[in-house]
Amino acid sequence: MQSTTSRKYIKTKFEGVFCRESAKRDPRTGKPDLIYAFWYADHEGKGHWKTVGRHSKGIRPSTARKERAKFLAEFEATGVNPIERDKITIGEIVDAYLAWGRSEGKYVDQHYSQYSAHLKAKIHALPIVELTPNLLSNLKAQLLKTPTGNTKRKKATGNSNPGKRKTLAGQTVNNIFSFMRSAINRAIATGVWSGVNPLSTKGGTWKMVKANNERLRFLTREEAKALLDDLEKRHPQLHDMALLSLRTGLRPTEIFKLRGQDVDANACGLYIIQKGGKRVFVRVPEDMIRMLQAYRRKPAEPIFQQPRKKVAFEKTPACFQTAVRKLGLASKDGDSLYAVTLHTMRHTFASWLAQSGKVTLMELQKLMRHKNITMTMRYAHLFPGQENEKLSIIRDIMAA
Repeated sequence: MQSTTSRKYIKTKFEGVFCRESAKRDPRTGKPDLIYAFWYADHEGKGHWKTVGRHSKGIRPSTARKERAKFLAEFEATGVNPIERDKITIGEIVDAYLAWGRSEGKYVDQHYSQYSAHLKAKIHALPIVELTPNLLSNLKAQLLKTPTGNTKRKKATGNSNPGKRKTLAGQTVNNIFSFMRSAINRAIATGVWSGVNPLSTKGGTWKMVKANNERLRFLTREEAKALLDDLEKRHPQLHDMALLSLRTGLRPTEIFKLRGQDVDANACGLYIIQKGGKRVFVRVPEDMIRMLQAYRRKPAEPIFQQPRKKVAFEKTPACFQTAVRKLGLASKDGDSLYAVTLHTMRHTFASWLAQSGKVTLMELQKLMRHKNITMTMRYAHLFPGQENEKLSIIRDIMAA
């Protein structure tokens, strides 16, 4: 193959734009085809060539001039060589975002774990410019068909059920792509990469999965008491986490991140890190403050700690589901909308408040820390109303 240095470039009338003869011939004229390219210097003054295209494909010197002007303008504005930028991989962007997110206390580890488990092997080494709409659609379709759980272990224990293999939830798939979108947005904001984020839903072709993640199951008083009693014997820390969520509506991830310094006994509340990494103050009952103080943690220590590692929990201990199954609380058909998880305690907190008739929808929104009332509306049907009385009108008419 002919080297770049041995190629003979011919000047055109436009500055920095050249052409050279190709070994192939133009099928229309029979003459050697012309390849247009432009020359530019990097920040160190070293010269480089960038090929634009062939004469037989409609490229002309004026086309190459426009491409050169666009290239140099982008180079000057971002300080990043567009050619080097196009070599940046998804992995480089994701790793940089993960490091930044952790340093800023952002909620990134769980979504990175999901990305690592289901997508990293396929695209981590892929240049970001190759993340096309078609590829993204194929990846989304593949993820929605991905079975969850340890299939090999289930087969070994004889517990597999080929007819009802669980697949990734739509919200999990959305979490993975949202994580990638945030990583790309961060790369654009810092000038590491420039262009249109292929995962943007504003004016683009990308669409998230329409996921129904509104859990419908909440516990009765008897179920909650039975579950808490079982957890107290099985895993005292997990019992306290479940009780704290039931009494305050805190999310499991918010509970996992609690440290000794986050407990404010004087103000009777907690400083928590909610979704998105924002630190907020939440008032909690006095007995919950006393429960947390009883752990006697140092300011920087996690209140709830994994027994041997002495570090914060990253996920709910497996024995929670053991207790759920033992008490017969598990969904009979495996429907995730009716599954009982640690997050169910938060859902139960909201449901009981709604049923009590002692809070308004707006007050419930504030207690749940929902960004908008739409999220709280899922509990609207639980508020006491006069529907039954109204429905009895027809019965009375018929009886008369």
